[in-house]
Amino acid sequence: MTVKDLAVETAGWRPLDPRMALVNLRWLLPPLGIIALTAVASGGVNWEDHKLQIVSALLFVYLTAAEIVRWRTTRYRVGDEQVEIRSGLFWRRHVAIPRDRLRTVDLTSGPVHRVFGLAIVTMGTGQALRTDRRDQVKLDAVAVAEAERLREELLPRSRPAAPPQEAAASTVTPAEEIARLDPAWVRYAPLSPLVFVIGLAPLSQAYNLAERLGIPVDLGGAVLGAVAFLRSVPRWLLVVLAALVLVAGVVGTVLLFAEAWWRFRLERDQRTGTLRVGRGLLTTRSFTLEERRLRGAELIEPVMLRWGGGARLKAVASGLRQTLDGPRGGSGALLPPAPLRVAHATAASVLRERESPLLPARLRPHPRAALRRRLLRAALASGAAVAAAATLAALAGGSAGWAAAVAGLLAVPVSVLLAVDAYRSLGHALAGAYLVIRSGVLRRRTVALQRKGVIGWTVTRSPLQRRSGLATIAATTAAGTLGAYTMRDVGYGEGLAVADEAVPGLLAQFIESAEE
Repeated sequence: MTVKDLAVETAGWRPLDPRMALVNLRWLLPPLGIIALTAVASGGVNWEDHKLQIVSALLFVYLTAAEIVRWRTTRYRVGDEQVEIRSGLFWRRHVAIPRDRLRTVDLTSGPVHRVFGLAIVTMGTGQALRTDRRDQVKLDAVAVAEAERLREELLPRSRPAAPPQEAAASTVTPAEEIARLDPAWVRYAPLSPLVFVIGLAPLSQAYNLAERLGIPVDLGGAVLGAVAFLRSVPRWLLVVLAALVLVAGVVGTVLLFAEAWWRFRLERDQRTGTLRVGRGLLTTRSFTLEERRLRGAELIEPVMLRWGGGARLKAVASGLRQTLDGPRGGSGALLPPAPLRVAHATAASVLRERESPLLPARLRPHPRAALRRRLLRAALASGAAVAAAATLAALAGGSAGWAAAVAGLLAVPVSVLLAVDAYRSLGHALAGAYLVIRSGVLRRRTVALQRKGVIGWTVTRSPLQRRSGLATIAATTAAGTLGAYTMRDVGYGEGLAVADEAVPGLLAQFIESAEE
């Protein structure tokens, strides 16, 4: 260690783990593996046929050199007031984040990181959009023990001092388990549209392979040929092909579920007043949330998962990033796809309530005018589908009347059923300290938001809503990933009354004007 390095260390600056450079071995193994297999199969290696592998190996050398430079030039320091990170060789970068603005400290460890005992520490303020990365800083990578120590150091103990008896009990059992993975929950994995996407993935892979091999593929001709093929083959073969696609999709979604949620465990750390989620088979993920930032919970029921009696659960808290709610779980995911009763029990435990405020029995229905609005939209959508089918049939030289009739028989019942389900999904209530709102069809969402988490209201009324006596009232909040939770097509007077009861005085002038 040089004198300069010693001065940096004594000033409190810490380096990344030097083993981080070895993580790039994953870039070297595939090309070397291909070369080795070719040598074994053919008894020698023709280097002219391995230009791509050679370029990949040179890329590995470049990446390794870049990682060594990054290791030599990256230092971080945790002070009493802020966290600082310095990096860069020619373009120096110095990031300083006040510790009181830190909202998340998450740990991620992929398969290669786990081999070398490393983890990625992601520190974020949760204030930017999901397309922006300026609100988070990554330390890639540090030793697992150092990562755990950083999390404990950066997330202060926010829980007030407990009585001696409770403190003694928490010393013995500091972690309270709220939920853990039941292997039977894997049955909910195929209840997702991904089952069809994954099942049809081999077709797209075959197309990409044909392009790489230089085989010309005419998509238009291929589609017509596929239609002619399907008409010519026996029906039983079509059933077999559909079954194979379905089986491939089921297997793919099950494997995706296992990789994302295996060893899932949700627990409450009594010492630090935090909720901690750990999960992952190949890539391990650890998410920590301070309970003082918790403002509620959100129940997510995609239509296929709802048919199977399942649901997902998310935290509504300040500082969460806006991320998509995919099968791997979005920001603040507290539970994988699980039985609905388990989701309600977990919500009650997380919110420290006797029963879940998300229960549908609490909800008030919306006026019948909201149903009429949805039926009108269904009629317009059905008419558009019939017109499109008739136009396409006429352009193709077919019978526009028959096409319109078939489209009408399919589109009208489906659109009406969706409209009725959309109306039945609407609801709102005040459940103790929570404002509960539900809406959605293909993805029904029920949110229980603490009243103290509401910082404002947005009241929107279209001309048709004004004629029907309806309004769309959104509760704005700094918690969650949406920024606002909306009561759609609620009665204008009733919606304002609920909003005023939830946060007294905030909408007084609107209520007075509505009464006039």
